[in-house]
Formats: sequence, structure tokens, C-alpha cells
Amino acid sequence: MAERAFGMQFHYRQASGSDSDYVALGEITDITPPSISRDLIETSSHASNVKTYLGGLVDFGEVSITVNYDPDGSDDEGLRNLASGTQHASGGDTAVPTNYLFKVTYASSTVETFNGIVTGFETSTPLDGQVSATITVKVSGSVTYS
Repeated sequence: MAERAFGMQFHYRQASGSDSDYVALGEITDITPPSISRDLIETSSHASNVKTYLGGLVDFGEVSITVNYDPDGSDDEGLRNLASGTQHASGGDTAVPTNYLFKVTYASSTVETFNGIVTGFETSTPLDGQVSATITVKVSGSVTYS
């Protein structure tokens, strides 16, 4: 059954914080939630003329969030600082990337929660359009669905 994307939300906080510490990212225009892929381990041998495999490690990929960018907005600034390794408004030195807790909330209230590291923050300034930013988060570990 189809589901509307309108109303999706993205939140983040330090992994050691509490649920009340989540910061909502505003003016989201697009979210690509975590994906799932599994490595393959080839087990082929000279005893057979077909390839054989074992399932390897699971990778939940990257999350991409595009927003209407506000250079002065504290939620945008927080993720920009996490990507660049500077001080985050809620405290803590991020010079060494650390896991933060992120959650994607669908319009149906389904939530995907995961640890991750902000790996990218890219702005776009089209001549006749809205200034936007795309934030990339690498998922670390598994994703919890609720």
C-alpha cells in the first residue's frame, strides 16, 4: 500500500543524550532513509564450474537529507558543525567524528533509529531558486524500526 511522504521528519542528538535532547531538522525537502545491502563472500573452488557464495556483513548505507538551507539556523548549523568537526552547540568536541543518534519519522509515525556519523554537508545556490543543503550521514551499526 502506498504511503504519503509529506510530513516526514529527521531528528538527531548526541548518543549519550535523552529523547528530550533530539533536535528537529527543519524545512526538509527530501530524505533518502537507510538502505540495506549485504556483502558477499565468494566460496568458489576449482572443484566446481559455478560460483558459490556466503552472506557477509550487512551495511545500512548512508542517509541523505536535503533541506531549504538557512545559514543562521541552529539545526542546520549543528549538522554543518558535525560534518566539519567543529564544536556543536550542545557541547562536545567533534574533531574526531563520533556517533550521534538519528531518527527518521515517516508520516505514518513509523520510526527508523540509528547511530551514524555526519560525513557530508553540501550547499547549492541556483541562480533562480532556493538555497539548499544536502546532509549525508553514514549509518554505523544496525537500524531499529518501530
